[in-house]
Amino acid sequence: MESTGKITKTMKLVSTAKLHQTQIQLARLEDFAEKCRQSMSLVLSDIDGDECPLLKAREIKKVCYVLFVGNRGLCGAYNWDVLRFLRAQLQQEQAEYFTLICGRWSGEHRQDKSLKVERCFDDIEDIPSQEQSQELSRYIQELYVSGRADKVVLVYQRRESMGQRPQAFQLLPLDENCGGKGGDCIFEPDKLSLVNTLSRMYVDNNIAKVLLQAKVSEHFARMTAMTNAIDNADELLHELNLTLNRTRQAKITTEISEVVGGANALRNGE
Repeated sequence: MESTGKITKTMKLVSTAKLHQTQIQLARLEDFAEKCRQSMSLVLSDIDGDECPLLKAREIKKVCYVLFVGNRGLCGAYNWDVLRFLRAQLQQEQAEYFTLICGRWSGEHRQDKSLKVERCFDDIEDIPSQEQSQELSRYIQELYVSGRADKVVLVYQRRESMGQRPQAFQLLPLDENCGGKGGDCIFEPDKLSLVNTLSRMYVDNNIAKVLLQAKVSEHFARMTAMTNAIDNADELLHELNLTLNRTRQAKITTEISEVVGGANALRNGE
């Protein structure tokens, strides 16, 4: 039991360190992503969706759901909660759909025909790198531009002040997420080129942000699970020590009684 307690304490320390590093990356990204969103709102007015591939809205015939799960368990109900949330979303989906999965935990669920898993991204680390998020972003953008998906929805668990909960975020098409307010601006080299660049950057930022938010939730859930495991181990160890002490005390008392009884018998015999 003591060795188990040491393991859970070590896992808690590791999760705490990863949580701290991921939160730092997320805080840095959020400021840049917000500036990108503001820039998008300035340049989207008077832009024809046919001119910008990521702004081109069309009839929704096929939907791509991107599920973010952890790389392993031992994090409470984190993975199961977001998986149940996705299943509920799929049951309400009217169009045809398929799923992308980010995270190794989902191995046993990949053969589930109801999820219609097309591809899994298993190489995403506990502290995601920029290259990993960009690889996912490029694949998703290609799905949308090529017409293989008419809508892209990100399903993940987000850490909030009152706890954490699963949620769905529609990434594409962009016109439902970025309301163009327009503005008196001079564009260089031209407005369309700027919109194409910003739209790709906007998708990159949102995927990276969701990936980091999912990892923050995962590390927090694992840290909480390990804290509960440590408390339970300490409580169980305390109860076992009490039981051991009572048993030892009863055994010693019995042995003393036997010795005293034997001495009295010898004395009476004399």
